[in-house]
Amino acid sequence: MVIRRNGQLCRTSYTVCIILVRCSLDHVGEIKPDWLTLGEELMGPVVLMAHETLRSKTLPDGIRPLPELALYHHIACTSAGYQANLDGKHSVAMCLVRQSVEALTIVEIGVHPEAFAAPLLETWQDGQLTQGELRQRLERGVWPEYGVGLWGEPWAEFAGNLARAVQPYAHYTPQLLGWQFQMVTMNADGRGAVAIGPNTYDPLKASRVTLLHTLLTWVLGRILLAAGTCPAASEREASIGLLGRALSQSKLLFDGGEWWSQLSPHMWFKPGHDWRDT
Repeated sequence: MVIRRNGQLCRTSYTVCIILVRCSLDHVGEIKPDWLTLGEELMGPVVLMAHETLRSKTLPDGIRPLPELALYHHIACTSAGYQANLDGKHSVAMCLVRQSVEALTIVEIGVHPEAFAAPLLETWQDGQLTQGELRQRLERGVWPEYGVGLWGEPWAEFAGNLARAVQPYAHYTPQLLGWQFQMVTMNADGRGAVAIGPNTYDPLKASRVTLLHTLLTWVLGRILLAAGTCPAASEREASIGLLGRALSQSKLLFDGGEWWSQLSPHMWFKPGHDWRDT
């Protein structure tokens, strides 16, 4: 690993220990939705495949650690977000999901050939490219080769929906505030009562956060498949495909169009409409 000290590059060695988390939806009891079961099975293998792929890449010393560090950040955000979600701190969990999405952008760049990855990572490290500009480069350079998203849409459209789903949570916004409410009652007219507090566990919000965690496992698997630099990923292609189909059939994502809005904290299901995937 190369670090900067007093403006100089210093080389050091390090040992990596990846700690994986297990997502769960306690409120569904013994029955889990297919997307959750498949996601739990794939999370560990997909992260490990990404790690091995990044360790094998050749990049200039000054930027070589960046994609690995981004992967570790994604793991840490998922771990902390899982616990925050379980504790009813859904707004905190959503901030961490946004961080994961941005970290995976750096991971995604890192799994591609050096000629594509190195200039982007160097420019990003120097603070000259934003996350949005990085996604624009990915859209022009590699996304056309990725195939389609969850509902057969171009990958750029899928990625745009994902970015819009988490974009409001960079700052404390009214949208982020919405994740702090627990719905207590609601009638058919959309009127009801909410609870607020430091730990307001809401099953619907918890499920949406967990679905996003699982969705990012599928996204990382698809990135590895599309890059073609991880032979082990091809062995998991069928499982990754099954996870994608299960996610696309979730009641939480009932419309494949502007699906980002369906993960909003202000999207409620009227009484009598079952949102639970069983």
